[in-house]
Amino acid sequence: MSVGDAKKVKQVKRRTWMMPQEVEVWYVLPAIRRELAKVMKTKVVQRADVDGEVKEHKITQKEIARMLGVTEPAITQYLLKKKDKRSRGDQVKMPDQILREIDKSADTMIKDYEQARMGDSKEIFEIMTKEINRIIN
Repeated sequence: MSVGDAKKVKQVKRRTWMMPQEVEVWYVLPAIRRELAKVMKTKVVQRADVDGEVKEHKITQKEIARMLGVTEPAITQYLLKKKDKRSRGDQVKMPDQILREIDKSADTMIKDYEQARMGDSKEIFEIMTKEINRIIN
């Protein structure tokens, strides 16, 4: 047996198709999270300062990561698209109708997150899951 024949024997045939659930997990959900992160980064919330004065604050990447149930580096990847490099979820183009739904979901998640910060016991991950399911369905 020659070296070339040995390499051919060791090659494992890989499947070229994906189950629908795999497409959703590897492409659709990251694309939805990417769009949610982009929208949330543009939002402003009213928060009381240490002095009790209410001011507008931008939502931080750390807060976005908490709301979406991912890490801060994942949010950075969602928000930064480097030249000639793929970003998480960038293989899926979202239609305008879905983008409008994502904007509504972002508002809901931010509102509920702010209430949770003030002592309301709603679980933010449960809210995020409900909103993503609403977008998908």
